[in-house]
Amino acid sequence: MIRSLGQALLAAAVLLSATAAFAQQPLRQVFLVQNSGWMEPFYADPASPFKALVKDLGQAAAGDQEIVMGGFNQADASHASPSWLYRGPGNHPGFTDALKKLDLARKAGGAYADTDFKEALLAAIKVGLEGREGIVWILTNNKNSPNNSAQTREKNREFYTLLHANDVITRIAAFPLRMPVKGPAYQANGLMVYAIAYGEQAGVQLGQVLESPGVRALFKEGPVRLKPLTQSAVAFLPQAVEDAPGVSASLAPDGQTLILDFDADTSPRSATLVGKFENRFYPYEIKSAEAGIDLIMQGGTLRAGLADNKVVNIAPGASSDARITLQLPALPSAWSSEVLLSSGYQMAGEIRVQLTQQVLAVSDQFSARMAELFPGDALPEVFTPPAQAQRSETRLPVVIRIHHPVGPLLILVGLGILLLLALLIAFFLLSGKKSCTVIVDGVSHKLSLKPFGRVDVPYRNGDKAATVRRGLGKPYIAWRDPKLAVSLR
Repeated sequence: MIRSLGQALLAAAVLLSATAAFAQQPLRQVFLVQNSGWMEPFYADPASPFKALVKDLGQAAAGDQEIVMGGFNQADASHASPSWLYRGPGNHPGFTDALKKLDLARKAGGAYADTDFKEALLAAIKVGLEGREGIVWILTNNKNSPNNSAQTREKNREFYTLLHANDVITRIAAFPLRMPVKGPAYQANGLMVYAIAYGEQAGVQLGQVLESPGVRALFKEGPVRLKPLTQSAVAFLPQAVEDAPGVSASLAPDGQTLILDFDADTSPRSATLVGKFENRFYPYEIKSAEAGIDLIMQGGTLRAGLADNKVVNIAPGASSDARITLQLPALPSAWSSEVLLSSGYQMAGEIRVQLTQQVLAVSDQFSARMAELFPGDALPEVFTPPAQAQRSETRLPVVIRIHHPVGPLLILVGLGILLLLALLIAFFLLSGKKSCTVIVDGVSHKLSLKPFGRVDVPYRNGDKAATVRRGLGKPYIAWRDPKLAVSLR
């Protein structure tokens, strides 16, 4: 089974690469709603909220974007599976009408149909997504029983192992829901909702969908992460800074970016951050791991270290103490243009936390919850982390904000003001005229001179009697005819 499904997914991956031209279009979402015999109480119980959940999920996850919905079980000679019932916007009334028509499927002999997860997923990729990237939602009681197999536990394990092993499946999340229902033949306590991303871009979009307000409101307890288990294992929650006066640490409003603020006057070379590593691998407990850390900033990698590189027994959502020592980057001069011409200076980078020899285990709390929702099923075993989950890397954005003293800026502003005043004074001096009177043999001549100006004073016969010049000060006689009486007033 694993080999055949792996080959089918590989073929689908080839189709995915061949349809890369559609990458700019909104990604489609497919909703596979189980309607085999094991689902009888979800359809037969008059108080069942099952179909209402499917409707709300389509609206919350896709809104006015296109979805495809079908009921799945296991195909045989008498019926196909999945049976595609709707294609259109997730919030269109036609989606609700199609759900009303969805009912339990039966075999040719009249018995309820069996369930084949592999068959349904491949059909969702090939038909529902048409081989393109997209998201597949599966709503199921988690009983995978092709050909009425009683080995649902083994079938589930094979299916999950295959999903983890295929890189074309980039992200998987699950929502275990309490939903007690009772029908004439069976009863159930819970339902599983799976979200599977097919393709790289689909993995990114699924992460956004899971964080959307509508989906978060619908699933208040948040998703179980099944894949990837090699990324974003921990978050760092800062509490204090040691050995670096004037330095403070905080989290940005996004709850992920670490903000380091410090005054350039202190000129610290390093800082020790005291805080906690929080386990983000729900529902997995980090039993043990070796931790390493790097600080990547503009211009290269800076030295970073952990006081204790052992991570031991961190339950999902819990935290352990951590001390990170970071070498701070070289600071720009207080007189540099990037400091003087801005309200502040900052540089962005990231802290990379590597966990190696990572040992994960399903938490006891989650196991107890699954036993309540799915009594008699060894469900937590299918959540066993795959072999490739022994190493993970977490990239934590970091922003270093440098607050320079205002002295250099004030000095620069003062010099600018003085220069402006000097220019204004020079302007008035250069643009203003000064008047004077030149008397030649008793005849007065009124003159007006600009700075550095020159005027020749004529005599009665038109000859030049004198030359009057001016610098920045008063006019003066630069030359006179020695035979004439010339004076300046």
